[in-house]
Amino acid sequence: MNIMPSTSGLTGRFGGILAFLSISLSSCLAKETQWKWDLQNSGVKTSIRGLCAVDEKVCWFGTENGTIGRTVDGGETWKRFVVEGAEKVEFRDVEAFDARRCIAMSVGEGAASRIYRTIDGGETWSLVYQNKEPKGFFDGIAFWDEKNGILAGDPVNGRLFVLRTSDGGATWRAIDSTPKMKEGEHAFAASGTHLAVARGGHVWVGTGGRVARVFSSKDYGKSWSIFDTPMIAGEASTGIFSLVFKDSLHGFAVGGDYTKEAKGERNAFSTSDAGKSWTLLKGDDGFSVFSFRSCVRYVRDPKRVIVVGPDGCNVSRDEGKSWASFGDQGFHTFSVGGGVQSTWAAGSDGRIARLK
Repeated sequence: MNIMPSTSGLTGRFGGILAFLSISLSSCLAKETQWKWDLQNSGVKTSIRGLCAVDEKVCWFGTENGTIGRTVDGGETWKRFVVEGAEKVEFRDVEAFDARRCIAMSVGEGAASRIYRTIDGGETWSLVYQNKEPKGFFDGIAFWDEKNGILAGDPVNGRLFVLRTSDGGATWRAIDSTPKMKEGEHAFAASGTHLAVARGGHVWVGTGGRVARVFSSKDYGKSWSIFDTPMIAGEASTGIFSLVFKDSLHGFAVGGDYTKEAKGERNAFSTSDAGKSWTLLKGDDGFSVFSFRSCVRYVRDPKRVIVVGPDGCNVSRDEGKSWASFGDQGFHTFSVGGGVQSTWAAGSDGRIARLK
């Protein structure tokens, strides 16, 4: 008696399962294509590139003319602060812990690159660090927790520039044992996310320009490894603009050429070995799945990966294997304070929005 199951039966059952999974995935992605950005009144007309969502109520932003914005009611109203002494600088990154404590980083060569701190909801600000290097240029800040943080900037004396804090941003010190960068290699202060951190002291810094590489540390920046990436590079406008890691191994890098926002050539990759190797995210045509993107972030609830750029937004629910476009707006940066309901994005002309 033949007790082996019919091959045709197996094919039929597996085919049905695959069809069901395909329909389910398509249905979920279809729902996400209905996600909308609820535009809010930021009160400014300048480009916003610094953004930090704390939770569903609290979010901070930084922009030009020394201006910081904050909402404590989910974006229904935004209060703006002009930081005394910073009226001529632009804030490109903000890192907030709650409605009262925030770190703001300004950009520019030399003394224009600064770090300010507030502990009273933005009413007063302290200048806690001012760049002393004439050619120095700050690019972004990230925190492992409320005490420990790191700042990375363009090379100084040919080496990666790094600052560390262990007291919540009240004081900062330079790390001297940083690796050399190549001539023409730099980073982008485009969304405050060219560096990423993970628990245990892991940190990754993405670069661009002549080459696009990842500088990686497992000990809070004390020692470093350098990994080449296949990200588009060679021009000053090309490279890695944003990194994100959900743990010590798995992450994404996006970027491209900011002078060609509508194009996507070798500009989106994933890694499963802490950045040692990278896999191209491909679209149906075998090339990059979307055009230039300046920011990538994980959403915890529901578990998603989102990317944004000046000409659109995309979401994946399967670790980058498939993507769906959503919304009808483009942004420079976005921040997630936990789940979808605590996600804000910001861009040109003072545009700011919350994901619905």
